[in-house]
Amino acid sequence: EQIEYLEALGIESDDGEDQLIELLSYNVLPTLVRDLLDLSICYTGPGVPPERSLTTKTYLFSSGTMTASDLAGRLHGEIKRGFIRAEVVNAKDLLNFENYNASKDSGSVSVEGRDYEIKSGDIVLIKWK
Repeated sequence: EQIEYLEALGIESDDGEDQLIELLSYNVLPTLVRDLLDLSICYTGPGVPPERSLTTKTYLFSSGTMTASDLAGRLHGEIKRGFIRAEVVNAKDLLNFENYNASKDSGSVSVEGRDYEIKSGDIVLIKWK
């Protein structure tokens, strides 16, 4: 019954139950649900050196619906009101570097305004006053 349901969703399962178990593993299921619901994901960090804080937050949102200003508002109303700019890098691009500053020095980080449309996988550092 589970295999029939997955096939109705367009997910092929040629190898039967073994493939179904692998398909529904903790690595694959969240991505599958995100794709089925057409959600995007972005990340924010504290903007301080890692020795001061290791906090990174993840935000899910409907694809193509969130601007940098909207994200700032989700974090805090004061951040939205004081929004100056957003520094944006894709998570996959950031993995090619030792840290955020190295990616910024290489030119991978773009500076965007409040109307920038957040894309799935973006890491956003919001500058505000």
